[in-house]
Amino acid sequence: MTAGVLLGVTYQGNLFFSTILSMAIGMIAGILCGLSLGILPVLDGMMSGVMGGMMGAMVGEMIRAEQSIQLIRIFLFLSICTIFIMVILKTPRNARIHNKKWLVKPILLSSIIAVYIIWGYSFAEKYVKRAKPDSTENHHSVSAKNTEKRNQKTRLVVLETAEMKYSTNEILVDKDKAIKLTLTNLDQVEHDIEIKLPFRSIENASQHDHGKENNVIHLHASPKSTETLIFTPTEAVVYEFYCTVPGHKEFGMAGKLIVS
Repeated sequence: MTAGVLLGVTYQGNLFFSTILSMAIGMIAGILCGLSLGILPVLDGMMSGVMGGMMGAMVGEMIRAEQSIQLIRIFLFLSICTIFIMVILKTPRNARIHNKKWLVKPILLSSIIAVYIIWGYSFAEKYVKRAKPDSTENHHSVSAKNTEKRNQKTRLVVLETAEMKYSTNEILVDKDKAIKLTLTNLDQVEHDIEIKLPFRSIENASQHDHGKENNVIHLHASPKSTETLIFTPTEAVVYEFYCTVPGHKEFGMAGKLIVS
């Protein structure tokens, strides 16, 4: 599952490749875990690894990169604890445990690992951000002023998604005029909008990279969220826009962007 989620997020948009690679890694891990126990554990581990890799790749395909970090930390914690438990619980046949205090060590070790993997990295990340020089803040303030000036000459286009539909199926814009596209997702599932067209500039794009080619406007919005980007169309043509989430375009989430 850990490898599957990591590969699914890394190769978002290519579910077949991430699934095959994750299944192979899971199968190898399952076989290695069952080698010392016999042929049936090997087969069981192999099938469990294949299933775990496949499910992990599917989860990685559906979530955003920033959401996958906590999930991978949890899976790593469970994986490491499982390895320690296998070593601790492996005792000779007919062996008896006379003192249950030995349980304190694995429980304490698991707690330390959990704190380090799940919360330690977040604490370190916040500390590094605080230690950055003030020049970064100055750069952001200058960028914000420039963006504000550009927004005065920018046309606002608001697109809402509700009940698996866009609020409009036709958007009219002018050539060589900056467009501020805002996508507001009112549904309980994720949506996005993708437009293949030549553009001169793009800003504030959502951090949901599908690995697409250039000249592609892609804006992704999680459930109950709003995302915005700015671009300037450079050719007067009618373009198609649609939701790239599997099944949504076929459900009717598509329309036309008319550049005149």
